[in-house]
Amino acid sequence: MISRTLKNTKGNLTVLTQHNRKLQQSLEELERVNKNYLRIMRVMAHDLRNPLSGITGLASVLMDEEEFSDDSKYMLKLIETTGLHSMEMINELLKSGLEDDNEILIKQQFDLRSLLYDSVELLQFRAKEKNQQIVFENDNKPVLAEINHEKIWRVVNNLIVNAIKFSYSNSTIKVGIKENNHLVLIWVADNGMGIAPEQKEVVFEMFTPAKRNGTHGEQPFGLGLSISKKIIELHNGKIWFENNVDKGTIFYIELPGLGT
Repeated sequence: MISRTLKNTKGNLTVLTQHNRKLQQSLEELERVNKNYLRIMRVMAHDLRNPLSGITGLASVLMDEEEFSDDSKYMLKLIETTGLHSMEMINELLKSGLEDDNEILIKQQFDLRSLLYDSVELLQFRAKEKNQQIVFENDNKPVLAEINHEKIWRVVNNLIVNAIKFSYSNSTIKVGIKENNHLVLIWVADNGMGIAPEQKEVVFEMFTPAKRNGTHGEQPFGLGLSISKKIIELHNGKIWFENNVDKGTIFYIELPGLGT
């Protein structure tokens, strides 16, 4: 009996050793694939700097032209600001090696309502390409918070661009902000494709499998929501979504506020 037990134990150990070897091989393969993803993203980030720099420079030059109206100059200023924020993001990614787990977040007091207003104004033109309208719901009062402007700008723009991408033509997208008990609530509501129940658990994953083309065939990348979730959590906030009763999805962001 003892001999049989020893043989069985030895056999189990052999099987376990083989399983561990296969698991180690799988982990090494995952690490290799991950490194390839990072390498590709670094190349893409590096190559995006030149066209963005050109766009920002042209916008700056055009703002000095006298024939442009104040409204046109304001839009050019938004283009320049967005280009500069994008350049900052790319430079930050390149400096950090596209890995920001230990990043120290630099925050300043900022009016979130102003940030959302600028983002909505900038993206109205993109929405109009699909005959959509973005409505900004707010109390017309400052909403102050300690934030990293570039990162929250990235999150808000990502949510609005997604709303445009996944909404149908001739629809309305609602972007709003309010403060209650020193908590700031931001929402982006679309009237589009919605999120399938089986995809709800994975939409915030990096390279999520819950990727679909937009209503006009726009290409998905599967990175935006994962990055957005990380940024919001770095701000001690949370991000989630619910079904929109009018059809579509409502994304919510909750952040600590400073009061007014």
